Amino acid sequence: MSRSIKELIIHYDPINESNIFTCGDIVEGRVVLEVTKEIKVDSFFVKLTGDAIVCWTEGSGDDETTYRDHERYFKLKQYFIQESSKKGQSEKNTTLVSGETYGPVIRPGSHVFPFRFHLPQQNMPPSFKGYHGSVKYVMTVKLKRPWRPTSTKCTELTFLPRNDGTNDHLLQPQSGTEEKKMKHFGSGKMSMTVTTDKTGYMQGETIRVSVDVDNSSSRDVKLKYSLKQTHTFKAEGSTNKGFKVIVKETKDCIPSGEKTKFIVDMNLPRDLTVTIENCRIIKVQYELKVSLDVSFASDPAVRFPVVILPADQQCPPWQDPPAGFQPYPPPQPNLVPYPAGQPPPYEELYPNLYDPTALPHPGAAAGLYPDPNVVLPGFNPTPSAPVYDPNQSTKESFPNVPN
Repeated sequence: MSRSIKELIIHYDPINESNIFTCGDIVEGRVVLEVTKEIKVDSFFVKLTGDAIVCWTEGSGDDETTYRDHERYFKLKQYFIQESSKKGQSEKNTTLVSGETYGPVIRPGSHVFPFRFHLPQQNMPPSFKGYHGSVKYVMTVKLKRPWRPTSTKCTELTFLPRNDGTNDHLLQPQSGTEEKKMKHFGSGKMSMTVTTDKTGYMQGETIRVSVDVDNSSSRDVKLKYSLKQTHTFKAEGSTNKGFKVIVKETKDCIPSGEKTKFIVDMNLPRDLTVTIENCRIIKVQYELKVSLDVSFASDPAVRFPVVILPADQQCPPWQDPPAGFQPYPPPQPNLVPYPAGQPPPYEELYPNLYDPTALPHPGAAAGLYPDPNVVLPGFNPTPSAPVYDPNQSTKESFPNVPN
């Protein structure tokens, strides 16, 4: 970062204890900028983007091929300072958010720039990070100055789609039957009927499975069950899959000639990735498998798809945030007096800027602009940066983010 820029931080306000956002939520926060000397700015903005990205490589040497793809869900952008030549212009695939704009000169000190975004009401996948791809919702702030490198910082939001309970089919139970006749190393047959209480489960919930086993064979068998997660990444006509076992257990032996019934409870982790079906390039799916373990023979098995839903943990948009979240103090003007004994510059053009009896105005902190109530004819001032309260602290991580 440039020597003249001491600090550049982007901070957003949590809206619930889980710090999770969903469709239609409001994201509010502020960008804190501290400069050690006066700087001129070409453009200064904050943006919020939602993207899915996949990338992997196959082969090696001359046969190496890299597959990439990208899917964008939205791009929201709010300017604090915009180049005069681009004002009023639209930007491709970008929703420009109106907000207060400030003058192109920022004076020494700490300044705070508030922003506000409204997440779209659309079908978007949850935040996700896999070996070959990710879904990210990222806020990025960029400060561009003439003949200087661009200063950039960013932070991620955690997004989950809203669990509105409208998918009635996910409440329906699933049932299946499988049987096997013994031909080698035994005789007779075995069968099992597997039933789940429903199809969709929230994070942290318990999957209850009922299993009826009839072992009319000459062999002893064991009941096995598992829950497997599958990641599928797609790019340029190619597919890359990965698997992860979430639960895997084996029950007691079922002796030859016995019938028995099992009730199996599988506790889902609260941080389990939710099912992703609404992304073109990334899928996350789950399969429940119940089988009978037969030595030296193929195992009869029943398989069901399982849908993992977001836990019901978001605050509805009409409710206030929970206790414990303190609102950030409103920005206060920082009227910088001119050194005693020296005539203030621009005194005639800006008569109230250095007058201690005049009411400070929001633009007094970061630019040389008059009180807007006494502006001279023909002069159109632009407010300047509000000022950050140094007694407040923020703690953010700044991951890499695509443009």
